[in-house]
Parts: sequence; structure tokens; C-alpha cells
Amino acid sequence: MRKTSLGILLLALLLMVAACGGTATSTGTQNANTSVKDQGSAENANNEQKDDAVTAEPAEEPEESKEVVYKVGDKFNLGDWEVVLDSFEFNQKVSDEYFSSSADEGNKFLVLNYTVTNEGTEADNFTSMLGGVEMKAIFNDKYEYDYTVTMIDKDLSNESIKPLSSKTGFVVMEVPDTVAESEDGLILKLAKDKDNATINLR
Repeated sequence: MRKTSLGILLLALLLMVAACGGTATSTGTQNANTSVKDQGSAENANNEQKDDAVTAEPAEEPEESKEVVYKVGDKFNLGDWEVVLDSFEFNQKVSDEYFSSSADEGNKFLVLNYTVTNEGTEADNFTSMLGGVEMKAIFNDKYEYDYTVTMIDKDLSNESIKPLSSKTGFVVMEVPDTVAESEDGLILKLAKDKDNATINLR
């Protein structure tokens, strides 16, 4: 009788262990599947976040020097120069006590009257063939005119200005009569080193 009872107990114990083992295996498989799914979701979420981050970041563009538009009488800095365009006018010629220079027939001189201060440490010319301030007049946003060097007194192309000294003088540009007589847009573009400036004449 005892042997039978022990046999039944052993059989019941084996069945219980088998049942628990099956549940554990099943649960383990479910947990493993859940972990794989969660991991997949997490990876997808991470990939989406990475993609979003890449899309969200705009490409950096190199900074350009900002160009301010000035008017006659404004003071501004250009390289080592402090500059003021005091006035401008159109004339057939420019002259001093000894010399005179005339524009060609059908043209006028655009005479730009400046006061400039050399804030550098060496004497320098405001405008010159080499190394001076670059300057051009632009008519109607497309026609360009460069400055002309004359031998007239107070032409800033001929004036060497000492450090911390100021000079009042002129720069001339030869332009057609049509430009002088028109009311259409006319601007000056100046550049020195990395600095740029625009002066609106009309």
C-alpha cells in the first residue's frame, strides 16, 4: 500500500514539475518574444529620432559680410578709413588754380565730395591704382562706372593722408549724359579689405 502511495505521489510530483516547466518555457518564450518586439520598436524609434534629427538640422551656410546702405552725409567705416560722402554733383570739368580736366563730349563727371579720416597706422591714399578703396557707380542696377584719376588738386587719388588725419577732397567718375540727366537709380559701391558699403545717390 505504501509503495502504491509513493508511486502516486511521485507521479503527481512529476506531473506538477512538467506542468511548471511548460509554463515557464511558455512564459519564457513570451517574454523573449516581447523583449525582441520591444527592442525592435526601440531601435525603430531611435532610427526615426536619428532621421528626424538629421532632417531638422539645417545646413550651415558661410556668413557673408552684411552690406549696409548709407545716404549722403552718413558716416561709416571701411577698412582703416572713416568715410563721409558730403555731397555729389555732375559737371563738365573739374579744375584748380593751375589745371583743368574735362569729360569727353557726351559725358559728365560725377564729382563725389568726401571727408575721410585715416585710422590706420601708416600714411595711405584713400583711392589709388593699387591697394586703395575700390569704388564704382551703378546706374539702373546694371551699368557700372569706375573712378578716374585726375591731376587736379584735392583729387583723393593723389592725396597721401597721415595716420589719424582727415582730408576733404573729391573722386570723379565719367558717366554718359543720360546717366547725369536721368532720375533712375544711381548707387555707389565701395569695398576695402573685407568691408563693403553702398551709398544711395538717388
